[in-house]
Amino acid sequence: MGYSVLHRVFVFGWALMAVGGLTLAPAASEATSAASPSAPRTNHPVAPSSAPVAAAAASKPSAPPEINFEQQSLADQCALLSRSLKLPSKPLCTSLSTSQRLGFSMQRRNIFSVQSPREVAGSTAGAAAIRDVRVLVLGAIHGDELSAGWLALQWQSMKPPQVEGVSYSVLHVPLLNPDGLFHAKPSRTNGSGVDLNRNFPTPNWQVEANKWWVNTTKRDKRRWPGKVAASEIETRHVISLIKSFKPSVIVAIHAPLGVLDYDGAGMPPERIGSIWLDSVGIYPGSLGHYSSRTHGIPVLTVELPNALKVVSDVEAKRMWSDLFAWVKRYAQHDAATK
Repeated sequence: MGYSVLHRVFVFGWALMAVGGLTLAPAASEATSAASPSAPRTNHPVAPSSAPVAAAAASKPSAPPEINFEQQSLADQCALLSRSLKLPSKPLCTSLSTSQRLGFSMQRRNIFSVQSPREVAGSTAGAAAIRDVRVLVLGAIHGDELSAGWLALQWQSMKPPQVEGVSYSVLHVPLLNPDGLFHAKPSRTNGSGVDLNRNFPTPNWQVEANKWWVNTTKRDKRRWPGKVAASEIETRHVISLIKSFKPSVIVAIHAPLGVLDYDGAGMPPERIGSIWLDSVGIYPGSLGHYSSRTHGIPVLTVELPNALKVVSDVEAKRMWSDLFAWVKRYAQHDAATK
């Protein structure tokens, strides 16, 4: 009798606990809470800590900041080139504050020009008799010819000589192909994959340029002339400069053949510095072919012997001096034949 009553009471109490949602587990929780009086009691589930997530987010590498090419100056580009060549950038790069933006490349990098002040020897009283000789200097037409861009930067810091009766104006475009030059791996072509020195509108370009690319280069991507002549904005910048600046001669700096090439009338120089004259041929779409045939303006191509090794400052000055000795002779011959 007594056992039966006690058994019923126990079963009834257990049922009440189950209906009320109570278990024996909270007793353990309460014991834990009692050991930590500062921890408030709650019947709500506790959210997992966000500390591990934050730590993981902090450990992830942040994306590199987007480069705004339009804010880069020529001095900035010079410093980038000097690092690629493992050269000190000062003082050459800090002397470029007088540069002017010529325009943009295909990838919206700035293309700059630097114009040297006119140098006139003696009195300007006979200004009418002074010959105006204009020289356009282009560097880094091919982006993987780093030394060519550096020599163009070296030359822009030098003044043309003073010659009685001659006024020299020099316009430098030292880094014509910044997209190729500052690509992760410097590229001969521009940002569109076009060889700029095969993109000029030479006679019968539409037939000859593609034929040369297919048959001679076997479709070499580094020498693709483009779909149409003058399709590239960098090519069009040079064409516009030829029309507006009206150069007497054009000097294009390349590498690494180590020779001088000449397109046009008149006598070419035998050498510039330690580089001697030796023709490399005529190509459809080349600047030399275009300028000499279309405008009658000769192009002297200076091919440095190494695309990644720059010439010394001493050699650069010697080449500059030899260049203008030839420009003077050319200008005299040109004036005598007109």
